[in-house]
Amino acid sequence: MAIFKMFKRSALELKSLRCITVTAMLIALDLALKSVTINLTEDLKISFAFLALATIGMLFGPTVSLMAGVITDLIGFFTAPQMGAFNPMYTIIEATGAMLYGLFLYNLRYAKVDLRNIKNNTKDVLKQVIRIVLAKVSVVIVCNLIMTPLANILTKFFTFGTWIVEPTLLAYPARLLKNAIQCPVDCLLLTLVLFPVMMAYRSVFKQSTPVKSDKTVSTH
Repeated sequence: MAIFKMFKRSALELKSLRCITVTAMLIALDLALKSVTINLTEDLKISFAFLALATIGMLFGPTVSLMAGVITDLIGFFTAPQMGAFNPMYTIIEATGAMLYGLFLYNLRYAKVDLRNIKNNTKDVLKQVIRIVLAKVSVVIVCNLIMTPLANILTKFFTFGTWIVEPTLLAYPARLLKNAIQCPVDCLLLTLVLFPVMMAYRSVFKQSTPVKSDKTVSTH
């Protein structure tokens, strides 16, 4: 029930011109960041595009971030058709990841430093960091380790008319290792980016406190 309310509340964000404008800007940022990667090794690359979708999920919730995930994938395909034929399964994966960010990060709080109550302040920060870590871990497990390999297998089936599972299974240990190494890095990037963005957003729009229904639908 709480998740349903979160989706409903997120859908209501679409009535706001602010939501549509900020989301459009972040979608554009996502598309720009997809072309920016840091190659640590041949298989390990750091991309920053996920930060934009995570920000949309944090600010406007799972409904808006899911739609943004679909839009970014479709625009990305039409602006870079050389990457191959369109595959709706990968659009679903992109949208699922964006939705998971929204589920875990919607109304993420930032904690003001209070030296008089440093113990409670530290606990509050830790709770928010745990939400960020859970968001990224859920995306890695659901999208990277389950949905993407399955999509690869199904794509080969629809292409060749037979099940070709072995290459995907042989590559799975490398995929697992890559995600295990990259996940902590991505969690750090999310922590360094999301808190300042939330502070700036609420400062600009004078939303210093979450809306009243936050306790009802919060995932922490």
